[in-house]
Amino acid sequence: MSDALVWQVIRNNNAFLRTQRGIGKRFSTEKFNLKKVNSPKYSGLANKHALDVSAGAKGVVVSTKNEKGRPAKAVTTSTLSKTPVSSVRSLAKNSGFSKFQKLAQRRAAAIVRSQVKKAKVPKTDA
Repeated sequence: MSDALVWQVIRNNNAFLRTQRGIGKRFSTEKFNLKKVNSPKYSGLANKHALDVSAGAKGVVVSTKNEKGRPAKAVTTSTLSKTPVSSVRSLAKNSGFSKFQKLAQRRAAAIVRSQVKKAKVPKTDA
């Protein structure tokens, strides 16, 4: 099926849709949706090729979705522990996801910032 046809079927009805009061946008919790917005451009379900950046135990996990006949081999996953932002940049360039490069870099940078342990400041008695 084409991406446009799949989007027409799932745009209003799928298990990943979320709404919030007071916000006009509909959000999506699906994998391979970098912005988490219910949109055909960012949808991981409707697009045959997609990129996902998520947090892992030892760094940033980058997954790519390709069009293959076997679902088990359609997703490739790699963990980036050293300089994740530059690794995401090179991965996005080389794998054909250049339109999502900046978005993937921002997401990876946010994940790295959240995983950095902050130093404890000792309290002083004044």
